[in-house]
Amino acid sequence: MAPAAAGTEEEPAMRHCAATASLWVGLAAIASSFPCPAQEADPSIWGRTIMAQPFDSGPFREVRVPDWLEDVTGCGYTLSGMDSKGRERAAALGVGISELGFVDPFYAYYDSKLLKRRSPHVPLDRIDRDIAEYRRLGVRILGVYPPCLQGEVYELHPDWRRIAEKDGPIPQVDMKKYPHGGMLCLLGPYGDFFIDVLAEILAKFPDVDAFSFDGLHYAGVCYCGNCRAAFRRATGGEIPKADMDDPAFRRYQHWADRRMEGLIVRMQARLKRIKPGVALVTWTTNAGRFGHFLSIPRNMPARMNLLLDAPDQEFWLDETNRGATIVPALANATIWAMTGHRVAFSEPYLMSHGNPYGKDSFPAHEVLRRMMLALTYGASPSIAVGQPETLRGAVEAGLREVKRRKPWLGRKRPEPWAAIALSDNTRNFYGRDPAKVEERYLAHVLGAFRAAVEEHLPSTIVNDWDLNARDLAKFKVLVLPNTACLDAAQAAGIDAFVRGGGGLVASLDASLFDEFGEPRDGFALGPALGVSYRGLPEFGGGAAAGQARREGLDVNFAKAIGPDYWEKRKDVFDYRQDPSSFLNRGRMEAYVGREPVVFKGPAVRVVPSGDGASAIGTLHPRPGEAPGAADRPIPAVVVRRHGKGKVVYLAAGFDAAYYLYAYPYHRLVLASAIRWAASAPPPVEVEAPMCVHASLMRQVKDGERLVLHLFSDLNTTAFHALPDRDVPLREEAVPIPDIRVTFGPDYRLGRVHLEPEGIDLAVERVAGGSRVVVPRLEVHSMVVGELEPGRSPGP
Repeated sequence: MAPAAAGTEEEPAMRHCAATASLWVGLAAIASSFPCPAQEADPSIWGRTIMAQPFDSGPFREVRVPDWLEDVTGCGYTLSGMDSKGRERAAALGVGISELGFVDPFYAYYDSKLLKRRSPHVPLDRIDRDIAEYRRLGVRILGVYPPCLQGEVYELHPDWRRIAEKDGPIPQVDMKKYPHGGMLCLLGPYGDFFIDVLAEILAKFPDVDAFSFDGLHYAGVCYCGNCRAAFRRATGGEIPKADMDDPAFRRYQHWADRRMEGLIVRMQARLKRIKPGVALVTWTTNAGRFGHFLSIPRNMPARMNLLLDAPDQEFWLDETNRGATIVPALANATIWAMTGHRVAFSEPYLMSHGNPYGKDSFPAHEVLRRMMLALTYGASPSIAVGQPETLRGAVEAGLREVKRRKPWLGRKRPEPWAAIALSDNTRNFYGRDPAKVEERYLAHVLGAFRAAVEEHLPSTIVNDWDLNARDLAKFKVLVLPNTACLDAAQAAGIDAFVRGGGGLVASLDASLFDEFGEPRDGFALGPALGVSYRGLPEFGGGAAAGQARREGLDVNFAKAIGPDYWEKRKDVFDYRQDPSSFLNRGRMEAYVGREPVVFKGPAVRVVPSGDGASAIGTLHPRPGEAPGAADRPIPAVVVRRHGKGKVVYLAAGFDAAYYLYAYPYHRLVLASAIRWAASAPPPVEVEAPMCVHASLMRQVKDGERLVLHLFSDLNTTAFHALPDRDVPLREEAVPIPDIRVTFGPDYRLGRVHLEPEGIDLAVERVAGGSRVVVPRLEVHSMVVGELEPGRSPGP
């Protein structure tokens, strides 16, 4: 897609009220305040151009990942606090990179010309001795600097402090009681001072390989003098009050996102001029902690991860983070996706519970489960090596298992078939409320992803910037689980993808809002979906809901929606489907057949409007509700052909329902829709219990091969605890025998082997391709199929 800058803003601006349009015109000038010389001046460090976001001032490019980082699979923290024997043991277990502190919130650990307070606790030669030992052990050095807390800077530069409230005063802190001070604003002069310190460290210590920061974000909004002045110069206005229902504030968030990305662009350009192979291997906010998903307003844009060489996420698997659900799997798929499926780390936190936090009674077996789950979805499991004695052996065993798998982990990409969109813009600007975003939006993604996992459909998480014809071309079907926020370029790219032969499965409000969360009069994807939007159902929720519908929504829906829009959409219906359609196959005949079944979930009212669009599933009022409406069902599943492609539109949110209030038939509806719409069969078919995760990747390393990860998510306690307090603390594995794997007929496979067991698998040529049988799955194994050169399809 061509850079949008202000060009994509014209159409939405025409729909807004005069005041909003006036602000919009001002915001369009923001691009001029974002010089982009860093990416333009040194193109050698930047890779492919990424789809534009609002207020880009020029092409946005992902960073080129240093080659050495592609093969690092062991990121082990806490070596800086270990003795030589502990470090030697960690290095022997495959730890390839670890942290070394240079600055903390109180002091610098070296003689700095920029930070005058040197730590009295760290000997001056400590860093040099540690660097020498890391080098002797072959461990890469990860320099640590806490980005937003630095007491000396906080005290000397009050104007660099973050101000969290509109019209709030500069924060004051008792520096004797709290010598670390408070949060500094990365979007102003402190951001450039921060880069200066990093450059000083790298110049003084050229053996540093990478940098890590905990808290690299702008915290959602800042009203410091520097931010207000920059915003005023760009727009002539003031930063709005933090209110996600205010269109002006949602635009400010995109503005702040671009400033945050600009900081990382300048950082990468400065550091890589000093040492081209240096990397940012740093903490990020994604999905490893479910609370990061709930951080609204967002504190960093997801796209910023493309500017980091290898983001690392905290992977918390406890009750607060939905540990006993599909969420942990999606968390690891997400961090890899947000890197452009390049290099990502995910650190499993070894907590038995998050409230209160602790490692009490933590089973050794669970360490392996969490590390292997990260591997299954493309992330390398980073881990804190320093653990209590009860867990030390378990962590070392986990590192040993990662090392056994290392030959098949690096330099890989997903083998594309189904793309499932996870939209950061939709989460933030449509979800709007941290207490409600799970139900409003995330449940749709989680339900679609859960269905794909349990049906073993090869799926890849994609992002807002992937929704264009170029990047979608490699997929056979695109799934938009209530992807409400799409800009005009995304809608055009998706339409072109379908017209060219791609499949599309979309649900509920997909494309009903623009990239700022502003509602449209109708679906931007309307020509592809073949439906017209008609508001909310007239039945489904009893008398109270019926009254609310008669009162109607805001009459000017195209300008604003009330906060009760989502609540009015929650209903209970009867669902029926056409027994002659593709939906009614296999187990569906027993689960649904010709009889009505309950559907409890969100729904919208549409009418088929495109050529050939027909409803093969419908929603009806429950018995006794809405008399007279029984003969006026509304579409639940609409299908049609669009150009060379096929489309399934789900006016009933089967995806959200499968996460929030699941019936097995929801999964079958979703799987059948994906299979029917796809332009080709899946590249691999896996016959295994639903608890088995199957993730297909292609590795290019000393040849080319397919790597199918198989992970058993079976919990032998069968989740007997109180559901919302349960945490997977697995103590044992139940072997799963005879998993049948069939690779598609287009692949020309040579040797097929099971790793890390080192077992050759007999290949049976069948009508559907090449079949092997995995004799036994304990926790995690990989089916590796060596591809014959030049005789297999590319991704």
